[in-house]
Amino acid sequence: DLDSSQRSAEVSAGLVGAFEDPEGDGGVVLTMEGAVDSIEGARRLVADDEVGAVVAIPPGYGASLGAGVATADAAPEDLVVVAAADDAVASAVAESLARSVAGRADLQRAVLRALVDSGGDAGSFDADGLEQVVRAEMSGYSGDFDAPMFLGPLAVFLFLGLSVSAKSLVRDEQVGILDRVRASPLSSWSVVAGSAGSVMVTGMLAASLVVVLSSLVFGAEWGDPLDVAVVLFAFVASVAGLLGLVAGVARTEQQADSWTNLMAFGFAVIGGSFFGGALLPGVLGFVGSLTPNGAAMLALMDAGPGGEGLAGVWPLVAWMLLVGVLGVFAGGVLMRRRLR
Repeated sequence: DLDSSQRSAEVSAGLVGAFEDPEGDGGVVLTMEGAVDSIEGARRLVADDEVGAVVAIPPGYGASLGAGVATADAAPEDLVVVAAADDAVASAVAESLARSVAGRADLQRAVLRALVDSGGDAGSFDADGLEQVVRAEMSGYSGDFDAPMFLGPLAVFLFLGLSVSAKSLVRDEQVGILDRVRASPLSSWSVVAGSAGSVMVTGMLAASLVVVLSSLVFGAEWGDPLDVAVVLFAFVASVAGLLGLVAGVARTEQQADSWTNLMAFGFAVIGGSFFGGALLPGVLGFVGSLTPNGAAMLALMDAGPGGEGLAGVWPLVAWMLLVGVLGVFAGGVLMRRRLR
C-alpha cells in the first residue's frame, strides 16, 4: 500500500483477509509488505524471489478514486501488478486480484455517476452498501470429479489389457487350434463373437469397478446408473468389436500387439482420454468424437448430472454399438478367408 489512505487501507485489508493461511498449508497467501516504499521496491522484491508477485496500490489512489467518482473526466490511478515472467500462477493470481479491485471501483463510480446525473446527493452515497445481486454459480456435468477423467485411463486399459483376446485368436490360428474348431459346426463369426463376448464380460466388470470406486472414494458423480450402464455397455461393445477386427487383420501376435497399442494411444490422444474429455480443434476433434473413448466421454458428459439424460445421447450410443457389430463382422470375414 503506497497510498496509505483510508480507501487503500480498506482495499489492502480486504485482500489480505481473503487469503489468510492460518493452517500453513502452503496455499496462496497475501501479506502486507511494509518495507516497500515504491514501485521499484516492489520490482526488487520480485526480482529477488522474495515474493511471487506484487499488487501495488500507487500513491494518490484513494484521492483519485474519489475524484473520479465525483467528476466525469477524472480517472483513478491504475493498480500496478509486478510479477516474474517465469511464475505464471503468481502472475495470474495477482492480475486477477487487481482486476477484481478495479471492477469494484468501476461499479462504485458508475453508481455514483448515475446518482449525480439524476440529481441525487453525492454525499449520501454509501460505497460499502452496494450488494452483488447477480451471482454466478459454477456447476459441471459430473460434479466435483469429472467422469471423463476416470473413463480416459479405463479406455487405454481396455485396449491394452483386453488385447490378449485378439492375440489369443492369432496364436490359436498359428498352432492349428482354429483349424480343429473350424472342423466343427462353428463358423468363423462364432469364434470372433465368442472372443468379443469374453471381452464384453471382462470390460463391463472393469468399467463397473471404476464407476463404483471413483464414486465411493473420490465422490465422482456419473449420473443415472441406468444411463451410465447403457453408455458403458456401448463403449465396451465398440472396443470388443475393434479387437475382433484386429484378430482378423493381424497375422502374428506382434502385429496384434502393435495394432492394439496404436489404437489405444492414438484414440487416447485424438479422443481426449489424456485431456479430461477435451477434444482437439477442427477435423481432428470431429474424428476424435467418432473414436470409442471420445464418443463415450461426450455421451457421459451430456447424459450426466445436469445433462440431457440418455435420450439426448442415443446417436452416440448407437454409433458405438454399430462400431462393435461391424468390427466383429469384419473380423469374422477376414478370419474366414484365412482359414479356408
